[in-house]
Amino acid sequence: MSEHTPAPSGGERDDAAVPGEPDRYARARGDEEPGAHSGGESQARSRVVPGTASAGEGYRTHGGTAEAEPLAGVERTPQHGASGPVTPDHLRELLGAPTPSVLALLEGRAQVLTAEELRSDRYAGALEIITGEELGRRIATDSPSDQDLDGLAATLNSTVTKLGA
Repeated sequence: MSEHTPAPSGGERDDAAVPGEPDRYARARGDEEPGAHSGGESQARSRVVPGTASAGEGYRTHGGTAEAEPLAGVERTPQHGASGPVTPDHLRELLGAPTPSVLALLEGRAQVLTAEELRSDRYAGALEIITGEELGRRIATDSPSDQDLDGLAATLNSTVTKLGA
């Protein structure tokens, strides 16, 4: 017993049968339903659970912990380029496009359009992400690096995601 659990009176075990009263653990001690007090609990063994990676389906004998690399296959792999509709190539295209041009999102795809195209019925409902003029101000250089464009593409993708587009 711990210091917080009072000991049973007379030093008796909690699961001991009390003379004259029904055994409250009789069902658990029965053969049809072994429980925690029965002594008939099953021992550890290999269990197969269909549709899962259970012990019955086997453990890999190579890679991961077998080769002292516990995080193999679990660590995050670096992503190159933008993850979303806007890519650095879209930004390069917008920088080289005639003024006024915009980067717009239509049906989940980013496209560089002229301002006139954006106003046409064909692109009705398109979301304007950034204009060529605004992009030029944000980049602030004539020859942006790949890293600059990757960072800006990631920022624009985050903005698009927050807008729910």
